[in-house]
Amino acid sequence: MGTADSAALRVRLGELARRRRERLVPEDSPAAVTRTDAPTRAVGVEEFLPGAGSPPGGSTRAVGVEEFLPGAGSPPGGSTRAVGVEEFLPGGEWRDSPDFPGRPGAVYVHERLRSEIERRREHWGRLDAPPAHEPGLVALAADGLEQALFLDLETCGLSSSTVFLAGTMHWNGEDFVLRQYFARHYGEEGPLLRALGEAMTGFRHLVTFNGRTFDVPFLQARAVVHRVRLAPPPHHLDLLHVARRRWRGELADCRLQTIERRVCRRRRVGDVPGEEIPGLYHDFVKHGDPYRLVPVFHHNLLDVITMSDILRSLCRPAPARGAGAARDRAGDGIR
Repeated sequence: MGTADSAALRVRLGELARRRRERLVPEDSPAAVTRTDAPTRAVGVEEFLPGAGSPPGGSTRAVGVEEFLPGAGSPPGGSTRAVGVEEFLPGGEWRDSPDFPGRPGAVYVHERLRSEIERRREHWGRLDAPPAHEPGLVALAADGLEQALFLDLETCGLSSSTVFLAGTMHWNGEDFVLRQYFARHYGEEGPLLRALGEAMTGFRHLVTFNGRTFDVPFLQARAVVHRVRLAPPPHHLDLLHVARRRWRGELADCRLQTIERRVCRRRRVGDVPGEEIPGLYHDFVKHGDPYRLVPVFHHNLLDVITMSDILRSLCRPAPARGAGAARDRAGDGIR
């Protein structure tokens, strides 16, 4: 996808959002503002909710979520107006085409650029010459990063349960474009799968972390249930297996967040443990408390961003034996 495609989708999302203006945040609302001066290494929930850190002056008075998310508490007069996730993460809908052979549906799409989350880096969009013994890395580098779609799923557990959030990222030649496809209730899983299938078209490489074991088989199983034709890109690069070959003897384990912390030198703030995510989604569907889902979107987005940093690190020449420890002592991590 190129810049024009991204711009066209943003226009489309804007049009769809305006049609649902009764559910959108006003443009001058604090919840609709994105920060562009955020720190690069530590990324917390405050990146999504401006003002979620300590207030100016260091006041320690008790502050509720309604301070940062207007409408999150009970509004004056005790109104119980329904508030959806759109109020917190503005975006638009992807809808089935009018000639869809079945009952058409919709799924919510939240989009933003990586440069809206952290300061742009000169190396974005570039990869070093990868090791010759890693054919997956070699093929992706040869085709160019524009041909890669990064993917991470949030699900309700086993393959017989729902996938409710799919985070994707791709390089458009100028910036990384992040899109999160969200099923606002269980009935939107089918449209989510169809939207994701459409998003995959045109890419030659799918990049995941443990996707061969989990993400892709999960998607295929759910696609069968919903009778959705899902055709992932022809080449699948699972970073977990490459990372194990590269760092097995250096790291205690090769979990994504271990590599994120030890190799990519990133640390998370305000993250939610993965085992709590299914419960948070079920709670949202049952009670409709969207603010509880913001950390889930945050978790999913950081997983996708970290994949691109891991990919870049895997394409860098391996340091000489002992150089990694010396670099750690000097505090100079891989950027």
